[in-house]
Amino acid sequence: MDSAQPFLPPELEREIFEMAAELHLDTISNMLLVAARVHEWIEPLRYRTFILTDPVSSCPRLRVLQRAIESKPAQFLRDNVWHLFVESSYVRDTLNTFIPFCTGVRSLVIFNPHSQILSQLATARPQRLAVPIEFFNCTERSMPIDLALPMFSSLTHLDVWEGIIAISPSWSGLALLPALTHLAFLRISYDVGVSVLGMCPKLQVIINMEERDPREWPMLFTTAGDWESRFVGMVLTTENYLSDWEAGLRGGSDFWARADAFVAMRRRGEIEPKSRYWIEDRDGI
Repeated sequence: MDSAQPFLPPELEREIFEMAAELHLDTISNMLLVAARVHEWIEPLRYRTFILTDPVSSCPRLRVLQRAIESKPAQFLRDNVWHLFVESSYVRDTLNTFIPFCTGVRSLVIFNPHSQILSQLATARPQRLAVPIEFFNCTERSMPIDLALPMFSSLTHLDVWEGIIAISPSWSGLALLPALTHLAFLRISYDVGVSVLGMCPKLQVIINMEERDPREWPMLFTTAGDWESRFVGMVLTTENYLSDWEAGLRGGSDFWARADAFVAMRRRGEIEPKSRYWIEDRDGI
């Protein structure tokens, strides 16, 4: 079969196979058996995204990654593992079996990092990062965070699972992030958010993330008059976080995209009342 000439131009044939593989990941194993050329095109897609939700249900995917670590050149993993989502149930010993090999990761979500992960990923240059504050080897707001590390030089989207009630020297490094355009915190007040926006003029949006209905939120602002359109409040629960992240990978509307859309609507005067900074269902985004 492999010696036969394909009926379609190779570029078109490859595009079809890659599109099918990305839409139906469970078919990749069968596609790898079609022909040598298809195997070459499709195999990297098998390693693009690893969603490790718990050691039991995600064990097959983890084994795929660990077998690749044992059998593939290190460069293959650096080039092809792009998206990594790791739930909190993964302990240090398990994380150490794969995290140091995923230095080409472009988007990383990790719920329970240990103190060495920052150094293990020192050569990584992710564009999107979602982590608890402990990722920065920081457990108290007063401790300095070194955001000048090369690892953060390409970071455009940063989601930190920590409530910020006041600006401290710990967060002054945000201004050093050369590519940062999107920032989210778990509960940040309007006044503090505006302070961060002033400190980081390149920011296009800053998000106050909540799990509760906006009507239950405390008064989060004191400023009157001109409202900062880049400050956005939204509801996103822990249960919805993974599906939202996956939607973003597929080019769908994740919480970053919804925040961008809301900022654009506010600037066009389409949000009522003008003082509302949180997204509601009626906004249609």
